[in-house]
Amino acid sequence: MSRLIPTALLASGLFAFVLVSGGCQSDFDSSDLRSNWTPELHSLTYSEEQFKNYRSRHRHNTLRQAHDDWAMIWLDDKNSSMTKFHLP
Repeated sequence: MSRLIPTALLASGLFAFVLVSGGCQSDFDSSDLRSNWTPELHSLTYSEEQFKNYRSRHRHNTLRQAHDDWAMIWLDDKNSSMTKFHLP
């Protein structure tokens, strides 16, 4: 039993060394991991496509609000008191 523990430790150490040194033999390098941990994401929570959709929706709503604000500045949404016709 006492000889089994050092053998198991040696085997697990050798196994860990093989995993760390060889890995899955992909083209992924540890420097890639350090520079970008989530390469599929554009920001913290959005992928590139989701971020483009979000930005497009945001710009569209901003422009719609700008048109409403412009109408409010020039009082386009209020009835004129200069007309002789009854307006509801």
